[in-house]
Amino acid sequence: MDNTLLNKMDRRQAVARLWHLGILYWKLEPVQKDLYDSFTRMESKILVWSCSRRLGKSYALSCIAIEKCLQKPNTIVKFIAPTQKHVKNIIRPLLKQIFLDCPNEIRPEFRTADNLYRFKNGSEIQLAGTDSGHAEGLRGGSADLCIVDEAGFCDDLKYIVSSILIPTTTTTRGKIILSSTPPKHFTHEFVDYIQSSKIAGNYVMKTIYDGIGPRLPLDEIEKIKEELGGENSPDFQREYLCSLQRDEESTVVPEFTAELQGQIVKDWPRPPHYDIYVAGDIGFKDFTVFLFAYYDFKMGKIIIEDELVMNGKSMTTDALADAIKKKEKLNFTNNITKEQQKPYLRVSDNNLILINDLQVLHGLTINPTAKDDSVAALNNMKILLRQERVIINPRCKTLINHLEFATWNKKQTSYARFEGHHYDAVDAIKYLCRAVQQNKNPYPANWGNGAGDSWWNGMSAISNSNKPITQSAKTFENVFNIKNKFKYGRK
Repeated sequence: MDNTLLNKMDRRQAVARLWHLGILYWKLEPVQKDLYDSFTRMESKILVWSCSRRLGKSYALSCIAIEKCLQKPNTIVKFIAPTQKHVKNIIRPLLKQIFLDCPNEIRPEFRTADNLYRFKNGSEIQLAGTDSGHAEGLRGGSADLCIVDEAGFCDDLKYIVSSILIPTTTTTRGKIILSSTPPKHFTHEFVDYIQSSKIAGNYVMKTIYDGIGPRLPLDEIEKIKEELGGENSPDFQREYLCSLQRDEESTVVPEFTAELQGQIVKDWPRPPHYDIYVAGDIGFKDFTVFLFAYYDFKMGKIIIEDELVMNGKSMTTDALADAIKKKEKLNFTNNITKEQQKPYLRVSDNNLILINDLQVLHGLTINPTAKDDSVAALNNMKILLRQERVIINPRCKTLINHLEFATWNKKQTSYARFEGHHYDAVDAIKYLCRAVQQNKNPYPANWGNGAGDSWWNGMSAISNSNKPITQSAKTFENVFNIKNKFKYGRK
């Protein structure tokens, strides 16, 4: 037998075997495999993909849907797209393409009247667009997986997810994938899902550059970029770099761009002396957000190290006091002496009853912030951000999210509401920036004459196991028996 024919036969048999096992991973390109892997790892109810065009996200979604149906009999997958025309012209042809090498004995049939693929093991892929109420046809029953493709262009997205899809996954513990390129308008409901998924950690973003390969070479990407007016053109930024295009007039902090985030969202080496500040915005129905920061006097920067976010029934005076104390201990305990450093100042909005309870019952002194000129305070914070005089630790996800997405209400009198709350972290950082005493020098009078610097450098070397041990450090170990007295992490 001809070797070429034998190899073809071997491959055909292998493909058939993989189909019978319900494994289609081999059909995917690297960027699609990354998306697939994010689905297999997902622990939350909803997973959000923000993807560039030309990556084949719809193809990856289709493969995931087929796999689910093949691997488990009587599986129901509900697959939604913006319109019935989108389903007919894009989703169905993709599914048909994928099924080309599927063995006849397991290949599903398409039932036009019901707009679904029916598998021989009883599984179904049910299809619908969101236009003209077609998605209502997917209401009821149960589903193991729900997919919304191009969610950023679907009508009534929150209603469809909350009222139609989520109830079908209650008994099955089914998952929901929302996939899309970013919508044209910042106010689309898909943006809300991007916000919440970023905070929850169930967000995946893939730009056009993640898809570079034989099917999408770099020179073709460069050609697309040129046709759309360059890398900074709004269309290229949105469609291929997954950048949400914000309206300058409705955005509260338009200064907080992706470029600025790249400069100020990072870890920061802590100086030897600093003053600690805690600032919060207190809410019950809304979020309570406290920020834990210090002022780097030498560098002239406010360093936000951590955040505390609470709301709902968990937001009690006792719980808040306990959480604040734990955060302060976690972030501001000296690694060498194990002594906890106290805040120079705590501030919050003017909830005087709660402030009094925190002082009297829990020994936490919190000063009511000045609120005489809220606009000036907001503008001051925005200027500090733009000047890169505020550094935000990446762990402050709510703060980063609120700075990025906060919008004004229609009258521009207050922040718009998002999932039942205001963008409370914006007020917290506003209070913080107003409270910091930038002219207060935390360094002792003799700092800089050599002795203080030598002491700090020696102690820093001892306390940081990643640094080489200097002669100064060895001297402190020997003279003061530091190694035995303090447990600073060296082995």
